Amino acid sequence: MSSTEALSKFQGRFKLERSENFDEYLASKGVNWFLRKMIGFASVTKVFRPEDDGRWTLQNLSSKKNTTHQWKLGEEFEAEGLDGKQHRIRFDLTDGALNEHHVRLDDPTDKGETYHYTIDGDYLVLAMQNDVVACKRWFKREPETSNISQ
Repeated sequence: MSSTEALSKFQGRFKLERSENFDEYLASKGVNWFLRKMIGFASVTKVFRPEDDGRWTLQNLSSKKNTTHQWKLGEEFEAEGLDGKQHRIRFDLTDGALNEHHVRLDDPTDKGETYHYTIDGDYLVLAMQNDVVACKRWFKREPETSNISQ
């Protein structure tokens, strides 16, 4: 299966439906209680779409902050993360999973994070793990619309 075919299963718009251990994951990263609650209550939608030039776009749409990243598999780029800081980001495919690697540029000790996306039926499943806690978030695929970027 080509990378284009493997990526095509991620194409679409996915709205957050539920999370498992997400608050614990954020707490293990040192996020304070108030901010964790704000993040936990935010509505989140992820939109993956291919571009005509072979790149892909990932939009993170939330009630608190939106980000848009355009990328090609295996190519690093710098962009603002959801935390408002500059990140070095790379996407790759491993065993059918789409991996999004982030390293914060303002922290020379940052070991980075990897977000693992898989498709399970109508769900985009996001798995994250650090040295202490693993968590998952399930995003339900939304019906196709004529304007997917909103």
